[in-house]
Amino acid sequence: MFNILFNQYISAQDKFIIIVSFLFAMVLAFAMHEYAHGLVAYWNGDNTAKNSGRLTINPFKHIDILGTLLLIFVGFGWAKPVPVNPNNFKKIRKGIFTVSIAGVSMNLILAIVNFILLLIMGAIAQAVGEIAGVGYIVFNLFYYFFVYGITINLTLMAFNLLPIYPLDGFHVVEAFTKYDNKYCVFMRRYGSMVLFGLLILSNLASRIGGVFAYFDIIGLFINTITGGISELMVLIFGAIF
Repeated sequence: MFNILFNQYISAQDKFIIIVSFLFAMVLAFAMHEYAHGLVAYWNGDNTAKNSGRLTINPFKHIDILGTLLLIFVGFGWAKPVPVNPNNFKKIRKGIFTVSIAGVSMNLILAIVNFILLLIMGAIAQAVGEIAGVGYIVFNLFYYFFVYGITINLTLMAFNLLPIYPLDGFHVVEAFTKYDNKYCVFMRRYGSMVLFGLLILSNLASRIGGVFAYFDIIGLFINTITGGISELMVLIFGAIF
């Protein structure tokens, strides 16, 4: 995203449209992901998110400044995790599992909604014909918003499915294993370092390219998941529209 600012082949107007669309799509994806965690935790009997003012879709309650800046300039980032206390769940294992998949499920739903809206907008544009002036700006704002709404939500979903602490994928594993399981114990202690190390490795491998691209573990995982879901959406909704 940062490279767009210095791309001489993109006009200032289009740069503005792309960046604004990206930021709105990103903020919505993160806010709804965290809101889903808090809401499902509340349904399971935990009021922690609600009592801390985090059971809201207000993005300012969920956005982490450093995580947002890193996402824009580096390519990965995070939001403020919604506080959850599993001890308040009516059924702990069920609560941990449902809360863990709530965020990624919300991102998948948002990606599908954005994809459908993008197809509808494309059909309208074909019927209307050439668009100019203010209409061009508005059209492109929505176009890029829907495009980034698809890519950001799918990427966020896939990334959080990694079974590494503190991501949602780890908590899914945790829900079906004993608390003192060796893998879970290791991840609680070293998971953040493992994740940080993999992010650095993947970032370097993707930049160098060539044979080193095979060391982009996180990138390969995310591309496999997002690519598969994207093809499935095209297959299902493309036939409808």
